[in-house]
Amino acid sequence: MKLEVELDTTEVRQAFNRLLKSTRDLSPLMNSIGEKLLNSTRERFRDEEGPDGKAWEPLSEVTKGRKHRNKDKVLTERGHLSGSSINYRARKDYIEIGSTRIYAGTHQFGASRGALGTGSFKKKSGTFPIPWGDIPARPFLGLSARQQVKIT
Repeated sequence: MKLEVELDTTEVRQAFNRLLKSTRDLSPLMNSIGEKLLNSTRERFRDEEGPDGKAWEPLSEVTKGRKHRNKDKVLTERGHLSGSSINYRARKDYIEIGSTRIYAGTHQFGASRGALGTGSFKKKSGTFPIPWGDIPARPFLGLSARQQVKIT
C-alpha cells in the first residue's frame, strides 16, 4: 500500500516569514514604548519627580526671585523644557529619548557653578560663570523601576 500526502506549506512559510521579519524590526514596539516614555516624562514635570520617584530638589530663593513665571514650579518657567522639546526616535531595536534644549543636560545631571565656563551679557561688561550657581541634578529622562519591569 502506498500513501501519498501533498501539503501546501505556502501559508505556513508566509506566516514564518512575517514572524521572522517582525522580530528583526521592532520599530512598532519601540514606537509604542517611546510614546509611553514621552508621556511619563511629561508627567514627571507635573509631579516634579525623577524616574526613581524622588522629588526634585526645590528651587533656591535666588532662582525663585529671578523667575518671571511659575516661581514655585521646578524646571518650569515657560514650559519649553517639558513641552515639545522632549521627543524620541524609535529604531528597529532601540529608542532614543531626549530634549532639544541646550540646558536639558544641566538639569538632568546637575552642574557646579562655573562648570561650563564663562559668558558675558550684552548689556553688562565682564564675564560670569556658567552656570551662575550650583544646579542640583533633577532627572526627568529615564525609566522608572515599574517601566523597566514592563519593558523587559
